[in-house]
Amino acid sequence: MILLDCGNSSVKAQYRAHGRLQASFATRYRGDWSARLADWLRDLPASHCWLASVLDAGRGQALDAVLGARFGDAITHCRSAAEACGVVSGYDEPGQLGVDRWLALLGAAALVDGDCLVIDAGSAITIDLLRGDGRHLGGAILPGIHTSPQRFRQIFAHIDFDDPRIAASDAPGSSTEAAIQLDYPLDSIRRLRELVTDWLPRLDPGAQILLAGGDAPRVQRELVRDARIVPDLVFLGMARLAGA
Repeated sequence: MILLDCGNSSVKAQYRAHGRLQASFATRYRGDWSARLADWLRDLPASHCWLASVLDAGRGQALDAVLGARFGDAITHCRSAAEACGVVSGYDEPGQLGVDRWLALLGAAALVDGDCLVIDAGSAITIDLLRGDGRHLGGAILPGIHTSPQRFRQIFAHIDFDDPRIAASDAPGSSTEAAIQLDYPLDSIRRLRELVTDWLPRLDPGAQILLAGGDAPRVQRELVRDARIVPDLVFLGMARLAGA
C-alpha cells in the first residue's frame, strides 16, 4: 500500500509491502509536483492509498486528480480521533487535532515504553506531551524556524487569531486556539526551549524527547536535553492505523 503525507511545504510518500518499506518519495510544491508524484506511483504494485493531508483547495484538487486516476475509490483518509492504537486524544474536540500531530503520537506510542514529548519541526513547530499509558496531555503550536508570523497565519487561515484562548496560558493546549503560541517576544527556538523546560516536569523523569520534521536537526542542537530524531514518525503512526 501507499502511505501519503501531504504537509504545508512538501509531499512525502512510502510504498510498503509485507510489513516493510519498499520505496519512498518526496518533493516540494514546486513546478509540476503532481506530475512527479504520478510518475512515482505509476509502476508501483499498490492497490490502496492511505492519505494524511492538510492541503489547501488548489493543491488538494491537483492531488485528488492524481490519486483518483491511480487508485479510484481505494483511498483511506486519515482523521484524528478520540482514541486509536491505545492513544487517547487530549483535545476537547479530538477531530480538531491536526492529523499529522495525531499520527506522530501514534508513532511515538509504538516507539517509547513510557512518557515522551513529541516535537515536529516543519512549517509549524508542534509540541505534544504523551503519557506512557497513552494519554495525550495537549501541546503547543509555534511558527516554524523559517516561517514568518504572516505565513503562520496563512497556514492556519481557519483560525480566528483574535480568539482570547491564543497564548492565554502557558499550559499545554487542549484546542488549536489554546495551543497556538504566537504573541511572545521570543523567537520560536527560544520559546520552544522554554516550553520544553517548563513542561517536562509534567512527565516522568525518564521521559524521552522525539523529533520529526525538516528542522529536527536544528532543534536537536538547540535543546538542553538529549532528543532522538525519528524522521518517519508520522508514517509510523499511519502504518499502525493501516496495519502495514
